[in-house]
Amino acid sequence: SAASFKEVRVEIEQVVQEAVKRFWSYGFRGADLIVACYGPAVGVFGKYERVEKADGTLVAIPELLDLAKRAARDAIAGEFRGDSLSTLYYVWANLYGASEQAWDDARLVVQIGGEAENAMEVARGHGIFVVNGSKCRLALLADRASRRGLGVDGDPPLIDSLHRAMLLWKEEKRKELVSYLSERNLLEDGPFWKLAQALFEVLPRNVEDWKLVSTLLSERPTLVAESRGMEGRKGLFDTR
Repeated sequence: SAASFKEVRVEIEQVVQEAVKRFWSYGFRGADLIVACYGPAVGVFGKYERVEKADGTLVAIPELLDLAKRAARDAIAGEFRGDSLSTLYYVWANLYGASEQAWDDARLVVQIGGEAENAMEVARGHGIFVVNGSKCRLALLADRASRRGLGVDGDPPLIDSLHRAMLLWKEEKRKELVSYLSERNLLEDGPFWKLAQALFEVLPRNVEDWKLVSTLLSERPTLVAESRGMEGRKGLFDTR
């Protein structure tokens, strides 16, 4: 029998979401968790002779597997939705924290978390990971703080913006922090704060990054108030 791609997509997303919860409770983590989710997804489209798009085009197996990959990533990422590099950063933090992992496992997770085929090259080039021989781990603020233009070049990924904010707080540059968040419209509730909240929940409590994220989250109302105060003072000197 034939099935519509739209219906199968919804079914795969539901099945994979349930599979992530189930296998997580069994103790599956990292690459093992993701691979385990493929089985239930394959079971969905294995029920049908063919899957068709609205225009009658047949959907190939690689496209369905790609859908399963994205569904697994979204299920692990939970409430957070952002650019692919920031989503990858969060998914990795959720799976592994700050611990070192085998390079091969890393490649699989990156293929899941990244949209592009060269996702690992993109992630490495952007300083998302610290590679040490056959092992790699998530790059924390201390690893990324010296990157040129972190969070200020062009349209940066949210993780770069968050690391920039964390760095400004750490360096006690409060005024610069308020200006940075205000100018980039990051003080309003949105993906930036969802990423901060997500990392607060999954980063190990003994790393500096967790403490900085925790402080930023608790200081947010004050930062918003300070930003409004700065805008008010600007208005006093507005001659237009």
